[in-house]
Amino acid sequence: MKKRRFVLLFAIFLFCVAQVQAQWDVLFSRSWTARTYYNPSFAGETDKIQVSGTYKYLWANIENAPRHIFLSVDMPVEFWGLQHGIGIQTFSNAIGNERNSLLAAQYTYKQKFGKGMLNIGVQAGTYALNFDAASINLSADSAKNNRKIIKANLTDKKTVDLNAGISWTTNNFHIGAAVMHINQPSFYFIPSENTANDSTFSKIAVSYNFMAGCNITAFHPLFEIQPAVLLLTNFTDTRLQTILRMVYNKKYSAGASWNGNEGYSFFAGAVIENVEVGYAYDLYLSGIGKSSGGNHEVSFRYRLPIELFKRNPMPYKSIRLL
Repeated sequence: MKKRRFVLLFAIFLFCVAQVQAQWDVLFSRSWTARTYYNPSFAGETDKIQVSGTYKYLWANIENAPRHIFLSVDMPVEFWGLQHGIGIQTFSNAIGNERNSLLAAQYTYKQKFGKGMLNIGVQAGTYALNFDAASINLSADSAKNNRKIIKANLTDKKTVDLNAGISWTTNNFHIGAAVMHINQPSFYFIPSENTANDSTFSKIAVSYNFMAGCNITAFHPLFEIQPAVLLLTNFTDTRLQTILRMVYNKKYSAGASWNGNEGYSFFAGAVIENVEVGYAYDLYLSGIGKSSGGNHEVSFRYRLPIELFKRNPMPYKSIRLL
């Protein structure tokens, strides 16, 4: 049983290592709640402090399957007479007990352009890469009937990750494009003096994304249709997500998305006490996901008025009244 469990874990690990070269970035089912994950220029998009988070659990029926957690905080700021946006985010993905995590800061310059706002954003962060099952050596142990024993040496590495993006937003429309992993963060699973010739040396490939969406008032003022599209590519692997979302009274929502060859996603959400919460389920049509039980995703988004953190001016009385 332990051997089968390890083989399954190692197979998942190898699959995710292959994804480093194919597509490192996660396709969230409720991607509109995680725009800053894909494009830093969406930091400070609203006039409020925005706190959001997403938890995605892949392949529900497979033990030690990948899990992704994304948390972010962003807000608009004003200084030097100009508008800006700032944000901070953390992202982690795990396979069993192995975890890779990102901590990053974002800055956006905002400029009025036409009927909307033009945003140019940058992101700088640090990836902490941890692969325990990466360096595997087989050795004979005569004390145990010469059975093969798998020894895994922990490999830790921190590397800088840089992103940049641009977007244009209005109250009812958004469009943006971004470049992720500009510096191609690199790491290796087995330390080597000559990583250029080491097959265990790898890097996170530069990837590009494009997103757009709008709000359309439907047959009744309380109903809105919110179509959107998200494209992720590194020119080796391309993933497309097309979303159709219906919103009622700005409180309740439901919809579905087509995720290309991977399958479909179905989602629903509600706003409760100013907190938007939602759930999504991914249905696979092919590959390992088809027999895995699908993916589950939960997310939240909370917007706080900036005025809550502003100091009220001290009362002032004219000297003439004293």
